[in-house]
Amino acid sequence: MMKRQYSKDSNHLNYLFKEFSQRINKNYFLCVQSHKHGNIKLERIHNYCEKHGFILNHSTIQMIQKSFANMITSAYDYGIEQNNSNEKITDIKLQLTHVNALPSRTEQGIFIIIELGNLIEDIRYSLISLLGKQIPSYDILHSRGYNLPEEIRKSHGFILLNHLAMGLKDFLEEIPFNEKLPQSLQLGFLLHFPMKQNELNHAEILSWSDRFNCPDLLNQDFIILFQQSIEQYISYHHINIIACTQESVAALISVAFEYPNTLISIIFKHTFQLSFVEDTENLRSKNLFQPKQLHEFYQTILSFNFQFIHSNKSLKSHALFQTLLTSIDTYVMYKLNVNYFDIFTCDSCLLEIIRILILELCIHEQLLPYSLWSKSKLNYHGSLSLKFLSYLLQGKYSKLKIYLNKLGLKQIKKLQLIHMEYICHIIIRRSTQILSCLIVCLSDRYNEENLTIAIDSYLYRLCPIYQIYMQNEIEYLCKRWITMFHFVNATNISSLGVAAVMSLQKTEKRMINQDDSINSLCVRKNCRQYVKSQHHFSHDF
Repeated sequence: MMKRQYSKDSNHLNYLFKEFSQRINKNYFLCVQSHKHGNIKLERIHNYCEKHGFILNHSTIQMIQKSFANMITSAYDYGIEQNNSNEKITDIKLQLTHVNALPSRTEQGIFIIIELGNLIEDIRYSLISLLGKQIPSYDILHSRGYNLPEEIRKSHGFILLNHLAMGLKDFLEEIPFNEKLPQSLQLGFLLHFPMKQNELNHAEILSWSDRFNCPDLLNQDFIILFQQSIEQYISYHHINIIACTQESVAALISVAFEYPNTLISIIFKHTFQLSFVEDTENLRSKNLFQPKQLHEFYQTILSFNFQFIHSNKSLKSHALFQTLLTSIDTYVMYKLNVNYFDIFTCDSCLLEIIRILILELCIHEQLLPYSLWSKSKLNYHGSLSLKFLSYLLQGKYSKLKIYLNKLGLKQIKKLQLIHMEYICHIIIRRSTQILSCLIVCLSDRYNEENLTIAIDSYLYRLCPIYQIYMQNEIEYLCKRWITMFHFVNATNISSLGVAAVMSLQKTEKRMINQDDSINSLCVRKNCRQYVKSQHHFSHDF
């Protein structure tokens, strides 16, 4: 395991190479020839990665941080998306999610939740009961998830929508206490796709994942169309879709349920998503809210739209990322059809970059013998798995045997595994450096000593080193008055939808009745009490 601390000095960027050199010395001190050969090979790998742009220097990191700060400022000035607005070209867009409250543990009622597009399963239906201040504060009454056939996932939109509606009908019919369900049910939708919202119960899907592709549904109001399918197939219940939220918003809410100071959430599984809490006072001049809608609100949740940041129209961001892109990044970006943020952060992108970089080093620096790698599955897209990287990055070489056999690398030596691990560290670290620059720039908006950040990525979750790098990079970059960044993994899939509905319920009630005297919306005062605590990682979610 790599060291958790490193000083804020010139050695900050060089300690990784020194640590691996020491590991080789420790493992091969009895064999001078192996030790010398291993260190020379490590140095050649390091020089190759540095020459081709995979190792960022101080000036590059400073440039990234400054560029992100300018992008965020520009987004607030010109890039908040509104209906019928004259859209001015900006590097990134800010989207209003229409979620104006975080959980307060006062929420009650029975709700249906539908999750669509999770990487683990395509669709999940859940019936939940919110229990107010009880512990636990919700109960999952019934839940069912499964994967859809390809002819459903990649078809005309009405086929997908009708199938989802029929699935909902079957789900309700199989509930044992179906006769006790209320006649009217409220439904919350959680979409794992980039989307645009004009209202809380409005969603336009901007792009699909690899598993889904219904082009005719893009930029259409998905919620209205699905509501029509529900009315067509379900007659004995009145189901009203009250709201829709995206994955990063749900992650923020789910963590804020336990950690009220959660202000930022980032998701980087198959696309990069970021949401954060913003004071509505900062948005008054944008005329995003009617005056009555600001009644008792001091905050809302905004999200960044990164989906089209690789467009040639985004000249500033285009120039920044063109500086960072290597030839391998460019190849993978077009092969996987992803944008600038995805290529540097998302699980599938990092796996593919690591695979190709290993092959490049096999060719140019003889990382592995030709007789070994030329016949292996390293030459095939998607051959590296998250589990393989997880064990490799943790130095658990004994658990790699089954994965090495599948790759056709049964004869690989331990020293060669150490070299491969170093390559993985370089790519993971570059990713955390870019992410940390963005998080630090965003955190500068808050006058807070203690920030909680909700994070979800399979690679991040499986590889502890990812968390360590993220913490250390942010500590290195942030202002000294920030005493703690608290990272929480939003990994409990069932809690994402539940927590989202909690906030959506309150937001919906407030929007319907601005003068509601019932304390269904817990409005936290704008002035938060500072809480000093020690640095630590949490895996509660």
